[in-house]
Amino acid sequence: MGKKIVGESSDNTVSRDFSDIDFDVPLQPSSALAKDKLSRGGFAEIAAVTLRKVTSSAGFVLSIEGPWGSGKSSTLAMIEALLTTGDELGAPIIVHFNPWLVGEKDALLRQFLSRIASAIKLSDRTQGAKKVATAIKAYGKVFDLVKLIPGAEPWASMIKSVVEATGDATGSISEYKTPDVEEYKLRLEEVLRKFERPIIVFIDDIDRLFPNEVFEMIRIIKAVGGLPRVGYVVAWDSSYVIGALENLGVPQAGNYLDKIVQVRMSLPNLSLTAREKLLNSALEGLDPSALHPRFAGQDKRMRFLFHSGLRDFLNQPRDIARVFNALRIIEPLLRGEIVLADILGLAALSVKAPAVFEMLKKKPHLFVGRMRNDILERGTSDKIIKDGNDERRQAYEAGAAGGSAQKMVHFLFPEVAVAEKEHSLGRGSYVEGVIAHPARLAIALQLGVTDGDVSIKAARSYLQNPNLRRQVVSGLTSENCDAFVEMVGEVGVSLQGEGISDMDELCLSIARLVDEPLFVDRALSKGMRFSPRIEDFALQKIYALANTGDNKIFGRIAMNIAKDDFALSCAAEILRKNYGQEREEYYGDDRLVDESKADIIQTFATNVQDAGRKGELFEKNRAGFILRTLALVAPQECSKLLTELKIVDPTLDRFALVYFMSSWDSSKGDAYSLHQNEVLDTAYCTLEDIKKHASMRLKDEFLEYPAKAVWRSLLENKSLYGVDGTEMTR
Repeated sequence: MGKKIVGESSDNTVSRDFSDIDFDVPLQPSSALAKDKLSRGGFAEIAAVTLRKVTSSAGFVLSIEGPWGSGKSSTLAMIEALLTTGDELGAPIIVHFNPWLVGEKDALLRQFLSRIASAIKLSDRTQGAKKVATAIKAYGKVFDLVKLIPGAEPWASMIKSVVEATGDATGSISEYKTPDVEEYKLRLEEVLRKFERPIIVFIDDIDRLFPNEVFEMIRIIKAVGGLPRVGYVVAWDSSYVIGALENLGVPQAGNYLDKIVQVRMSLPNLSLTAREKLLNSALEGLDPSALHPRFAGQDKRMRFLFHSGLRDFLNQPRDIARVFNALRIIEPLLRGEIVLADILGLAALSVKAPAVFEMLKKKPHLFVGRMRNDILERGTSDKIIKDGNDERRQAYEAGAAGGSAQKMVHFLFPEVAVAEKEHSLGRGSYVEGVIAHPARLAIALQLGVTDGDVSIKAARSYLQNPNLRRQVVSGLTSENCDAFVEMVGEVGVSLQGEGISDMDELCLSIARLVDEPLFVDRALSKGMRFSPRIEDFALQKIYALANTGDNKIFGRIAMNIAKDDFALSCAAEILRKNYGQEREEYYGDDRLVDESKADIIQTFATNVQDAGRKGELFEKNRAGFILRTLALVAPQECSKLLTELKIVDPTLDRFALVYFMSSWDSSKGDAYSLHQNEVLDTAYCTLEDIKKHASMRLKDEFLEYPAKAVWRSLLENKSLYGVDGTEMTR
């Protein structure tokens, strides 16, 4: 992954300048201007120039307005930096007040004035500063800001609670009349006019307060906003503040703010350039291994993602922080399995379009069609996706993201775009790590590879690293070994031979997988014996690999497999397709040459006999199929094999159980019978001899089912279930 997501790099090098910006922490005044990623320096300069208009005759209130997470606090830091640059003696005294930290409505006024007084004393040790601080404290003791709204009670009852709370009541309440309070204010104004330095009060996080606290803070600003030499910078989401005032019954709340604030400045929307900068900085802040190129075209896919909803999702700086926080959690779990752009897209949906994300988790088939092993969904994948149009639309409309969420879904799931008659830039293949493939989506929603999933990384290692193949196979399970063969085929074809140095040996290793114990166990479990045959499936993938690009080498590879002493199940399949009655079903035009037929068949027969002699034949995936293939292509070799088998197992029970198994059903399992084919029934010995052996075996009082059933079926010429010897009637 290069440094930039938009535009091309001049070379392929990746320069790293890891950002120390934490998008959840506002910029600090000391470095705010240098770290301005949003090009808001000019905006801050206008605000600073405006605040310099604070004079000895009047105060000034300026608001910085923007949605939650839009960067208001960082903008305040830039304004402060600009105000304090230059002559230290003439620089304003900066006061910070955060009402959200007070936590008590009735304490807001006292805390506010106390904070101003304390800041002045700390910033300026002159006698004038001490007088200002003292006057502000005195002013704070004798008026209750709550009563400054028109229609308030008389002053006496208005200040009672404040005076009593401070313990300063020295006489009757009649001492505290309106002229006395006005006198305190006049004294404060007088000392402020004589003070040489302006005081700028920054008030942040008003939009984090509860409505009644917002109301209280607005009245505080109204009460003290006219004091000379004092300027106020308030940061808030005006829509929230107006809503809070309306909620408390303040009439014409919007106009009410205009009476309090002299200048209202709305933060500009993030430009595309600013969004790109933020996104690139966030990407650079990820673990370097997260950016390592693992999939073809992943840089291009990231750029397409930016223009397919992501830039609209991330319209505030905090949006980027939240999305990338989610990305940092899930990306390590999906690294190497899902392309980074799609992981980022998922993270964006989870944060900005939770209704869509929840639907995706609960009903993934409405986004990708049939999921793997989903036998309950009816119809084609296209129909399933189209049937979800209304439900997806409701999810889009459930959040503020709306059209952006739909664009993101269309990028991640192009078939949804087709169903909704839109265009998508997100088309990609399974091996490119896109989640539009049902198996990839399953991994993404499970946040990692489970026992039933197949790793793209494992498939790639198997293809490109011969020394790691045994290690990769050892990590497979009975639940995913068949899917692994499919994955190897798909990834291998997509690679177009790149990184594969031993295509012949690779294909032979895939053929040998079929007879690995894990694959044998898979075939024998849960009735899998009559599922699609793994040897046929493996050969299809081998054929695709061998004919990738300019390669046309399947004929040579097929001969190698047919003569291999371990890949007997695949070898039997190749011989059947070439020399049996099923030639028309062969994979393609690359057949075994007829000139080699005798040699191939003889080698196959020798390999089967060797496996029988070593006691390994019945450990193969399709032992019965191997035996029947030998009977069809080399019947003259079968008696030799039977002799070898009888030496290892005089009962021939295992031979009979695999050779004469004729069918299977889900209720009673395997059934056995003669083949009703003279070649098959007599290749290993005459019918008379086999029935004679059957009679002998049935005399064994310890003989149990299913062996008892197979020998009975040969004598009685019936199809019998192995589980109990009952006759199969269908």
